[in-house]
Amino acid sequence: MAEEELKFQKYSILKINIEYYFLFIITFILSIIGIIMVSSSSIAVGERYFNDPYWFIRRQAIWWVVSFIMFLLFSKLNYKFYSKISIFLILVSIGLLAAVLIPGLSPLVGNSRRWLDLFFFSVQPSEIAKLGLIIFISDSLNRRYKDKKIFKNIFWPSFVVLLIVTLLIFLEPDFGTVIVIWVVVFALFFIGNVRYPHILGLGSMGVLVLIAYMFMEEYRRERIFAFLNRSSEAAGVNFQVNQSLIALGSGNIIGLGIGNSIQKYSYLPEAHTDFIFAILGEEFGMVGTVITISLFLLLAFFGIRVCLKTQDYFGRTFAGSITCLIVFQAFINIAVVIGLIPVTGLTLPFISSGGSSLFICMSSAGILLNISRQNITIATKIGVEEDEIKEV
Repeated sequence: MAEEELKFQKYSILKINIEYYFLFIITFILSIIGIIMVSSSSIAVGERYFNDPYWFIRRQAIWWVVSFIMFLLFSKLNYKFYSKISIFLILVSIGLLAAVLIPGLSPLVGNSRRWLDLFFFSVQPSEIAKLGLIIFISDSLNRRYKDKKIFKNIFWPSFVVLLIVTLLIFLEPDFGTVIVIWVVVFALFFIGNVRYPHILGLGSMGVLVLIAYMFMEEYRRERIFAFLNRSSEAAGVNFQVNQSLIALGSGNIIGLGIGNSIQKYSYLPEAHTDFIFAILGEEFGMVGTVITISLFLLLAFFGIRVCLKTQDYFGRTFAGSITCLIVFQAFINIAVVIGLIPVTGLTLPFISSGGSSLFICMSSAGILLNISRQNITIATKIGVEEDEIKEV
């Protein structure tokens, strides 16, 4: 009996652990690709602004070490813990977003304020707010699911918090992050089996707000009109995307080789952040871009498998929204780089330069791993119990 039970446990773990191991490997590979690409793409901009070609890579390497430690830590910490601090997390997120709007605390970069300067480093509160918001809404829906409360008792507080968070991000402004948040919350409600009229109502309201916001500022209108009109008259507005396409085309099949990008030398703006995928394509060619896209698709596949296997309501909505958060942002970024949609200002998860983004992505992936780990534990226990029943 003991030997058969041990054999069944090993079989159950081997059978169900596949998502855990694949997600771990995918996350690790994507983060390593990020370190390699930041080290290559940031040389010129580091030299230009800080007289140090390795300025960005040193900071990114430090953030990678910290983020990887948190990735391992969160993969061990039971994900149900976050439901206990969901209100605290969303309040901290809102507080940080509000602090960004204070001129003395947040530097003006371009036309927006998105970072908080904290001693020797800076953080981007909107990245923290993404995770804080999905934890809060997942927990709110979970309490409704458990207690069978009337939907409005949970929906309206969640909706108000969603509006507050997106309004504060609007004011930065950070249009791309707002899009990601609304899509992720929409997916979260769908995964959580919220009634379709409420989902459609939320989606319709979100679309109307986003359309109105897109045309509020002249530079946003210019981006949209330039995207629709690829003529020479719009070449100035389309300059970034045009240079991105040149980089991708220059890479051909196998690329120019690591460190050999030409576009990163002041030709392509934001080569180490928003448009790092173009540099990846230039240096590693179509092979590199296909591998990277495939990794994100695999992350989506195994993330969805974790979501579908999770019996716990909070864990299911949490896993689904984390997967959507990472993968949707990745493909929005890639779509911008290849000229399919207007420029949004979103970074490529795990790969673009930026400590806050890397930290939140790695932490989120760690939480996803823990949800998968909990599924393994539950499934193994169930398997052993069934085996004992058969023996009796």
